[in-house]
Amino acid sequence: PFSANTGFYYVRYSERTLYFFTQLIRQGDTIIQSGSHQGALTAVMNEHVMYRGLRIRVYNARTTDYFPGGFHYHQSGNKTFMKQLFQRMNIQEQNNIKNNNNLVNPYLFHMSWTENHINKKKFFQQMGQWYVHDQCTTDITSTTTPQQCCLKEPQFICHYRDKPSKKS
Repeated sequence: PFSANTGFYYVRYSERTLYFFTQLIRQGDTIIQSGSHQGALTAVMNEHVMYRGLRIRVYNARTTDYFPGGFHYHQSGNKTFMKQLFQRMNIQEQNNIKNNNNLVNPYLFHMSWTENHINKKKFFQQMGQWYVHDQCTTDITSTTTPQQCCLKEPQFICHYRDKPSKKS
């Protein structure tokens, strides 16, 4: 019954969650076979809710603005949300951070509903929210520091005409 997104989640420490993640780690063969830990997490989560008393809360991406993601970005009928998000980002960039209750104010944006990491990068570049040097997405080593990978200014590249863009 639950469809938690494995790209972002918060877990409170308890004996139940410790046991839950122990069981999830043991699903390595399933994760390798499917190429994703989404299915394994959902199966183990459902089992632990039913048989072990694990309590969870999953935010519905369609009814909350606190944790928006790919649903908000990709749905053409949801242009108002993305326009408000870009307006808030522009206000914050200008250091004019006033509490404007008319604009959405998410905690974070997770690019779910996206086929792969290559497309995620392109969508974040189009949003003006890509802060990683290109070499750090391919040639990362154990000696690479965050200072070497983080851009001071976001990289903006418009890849798609039909997707929301910071500069549209």
